[in-house]
Amino acid sequence: MSMHYIGLDIHKKLYAYCIKAGDGTLLGNGVISATRPALEEWMEQLPRPWTVAMEATMFTGWIYDFIKPYADDIKVAHPEMLKAITAAKRKRSI
Repeated sequence: MSMHYIGLDIHKKLYAYCIKAGDGTLLGNGVISATRPALEEWMEQLPRPWTVAMEATMFTGWIYDFIKPYADDIKVAHPEMLKAITAAKRKRSI
């Protein structure tokens, strides 16, 4: 099985997500409520195996611990570094 890659954007009341296959094909995106039951229900429906990347926020700690049993890997990035990476990719594509 190929890995599925998930980007998780953490906000106070909602989490935005994007799911891609190993070949870069977009499999889905959307938002879920920022509650444990909603997060658990969403994770149980994800294609396996999967890895997730999310930015470091004040909520990241409990989310990391909560999703750890479900995910094959979890990456946490500094928000300012993510902005720099995104800006650099935009400049190269012009």
